[in-house]
Amino acid sequence: MPLKEPIPNFVKAMGHRVVSYILNISEPEARQVLQQQYKLSPKQKDTLASYIQLCRQMRAVAVSQGDIEQSFFHRLPHVLHGNHHIFTVWHMQNDGRLVDVKGTDSLSKCLAALAVDLYPLFLVKAGTRPHLFYRASGYLSAAISHLPNSKQLYRQILEDLSFERIFEAIGNSPSETYGHYADSNGRRGTITLSSLPAAIMINSYDLMRIRGPVSLEIFVDTVLEMLEIARSVADGEVAQIPLFVGFRNAALNDFDELETKWGTLRRYTPAIAEYVLQIPSQMAKRKDSGFMLESGFAYAVNSGDLLDDDDWPDEVQEAENEKASTELNITLCMAMCFLSESSPFVAPEWVWRLDPFSLESAKEWVDTVQEAEYPLEITNAVLDDLENWSLRLEDTDSRGVRIAFSRLFCAARQPDKLDGLLDSILALKNLFAAGSDIKRVADGVGALVSGGHDDAVALAKELQEDWELILSGEAWWDGEEVREKTFACISLCLTCLHHIYLKFPTLISDPNRLEHIIASKS
Repeated sequence: MPLKEPIPNFVKAMGHRVVSYILNISEPEARQVLQQQYKLSPKQKDTLASYIQLCRQMRAVAVSQGDIEQSFFHRLPHVLHGNHHIFTVWHMQNDGRLVDVKGTDSLSKCLAALAVDLYPLFLVKAGTRPHLFYRASGYLSAAISHLPNSKQLYRQILEDLSFERIFEAIGNSPSETYGHYADSNGRRGTITLSSLPAAIMINSYDLMRIRGPVSLEIFVDTVLEMLEIARSVADGEVAQIPLFVGFRNAALNDFDELETKWGTLRRYTPAIAEYVLQIPSQMAKRKDSGFMLESGFAYAVNSGDLLDDDDWPDEVQEAENEKASTELNITLCMAMCFLSESSPFVAPEWVWRLDPFSLESAKEWVDTVQEAEYPLEITNAVLDDLENWSLRLEDTDSRGVRIAFSRLFCAARQPDKLDGLLDSILALKNLFAAGSDIKRVADGVGALVSGGHDDAVALAKELQEDWELILSGEAWWDGEEVREKTFACISLCLTCLHHIYLKFPTLISDPNRLEHIIASKS
């Protein structure tokens, strides 16, 4: 039977996932419960009433202290019943099962058991600031310290051989046991014995949510995955931490995931879009657009006496270049496969690295290209073409045109400004290694794009005149005219690049490629 009294709005605002867990029902059913459209058993009704009463009591205290959200979410983790959090107790009372605790050693088993008990806390929505609760590591650290098995957990961490060199000072309490570290991303921080379990939990939850599926079993598995990464970096090894890059202007239509040479391409589901975008207008646009790449990122940590040692291994120093190269190859591959489409670029819009020690979100927004009105459709029909182009790009020395492509990317970010048009014309010059001799670019275009493409040659000559007008200060086009010229130049560049890769792959990094291309016509 449904509840007789309306469910308070502030309880509804905490979300349906925690209701799903404590009542042991599906998420769609939990949404119906919050709308009071689901028939509850007597036991479920009692649980929901107890949950509402608990929220009311804590909210009353929070209101009296003048900071509703901070006080409320500070107290929530401390509501224990016996050896478990009250949410876990309610879950079991409604015939919910807890996953069997996994682990190959004492520490992993202890951390997995902790993950089981903390999991429902992560399901609570924290008002309008979704990161308020679980990103506030102090709340989780305090909750962990109050659990019956916390002392055993701290002891297991200190006795673990991998973490020996992380803690340089052993104090009388977990908060007084700490170490300083510097990571290969340029970040410095302090890790304490009390904050380490919370950091692993926080980053594990991020990793699970970004990947999409959410469950207690997946969370425990992800925590154990993050523990092994933490052990590796604490031991002084180079670890591959999870790296996610979100792309706009394309949609995966026939599949949810696609394994590629770059990593796993994954469709934006509503749950993923909700978590990684968090802006309603973007979430709506991403219903049928956008995808993300999951791959690895070489990561290492120096701690203690090694803090001033910046001699990182080669693979760590190259990690950022590898990431940039992967992003560029995906963007270039999509551009070559969809050459005739109106959307010029599938491009990165955010990057998220997850390491086991960080207590701050490592998500970064990228200054990217404009949103296309219609995304490209990546279907089964284009998979062979994508694979062929990815292999072609991998097998070709493309250093000679990297500047061209980076300039095209810049042009696509501001197509209605003269700077954007300049960037696109610079890209055209670089494609042919023309240097200051822009006048011969039209000859190169004519030789390269043969077979009745007089329009391409005429456009190249027009762009040559535009270049001279811009440099002399005589260009007075309005924004719409500049935009048309910029996109026309971008399209011409991509067409030329397409032909160079197909016809003259060995010339792409040849500084004399313009001469060779022109000579090929005769």
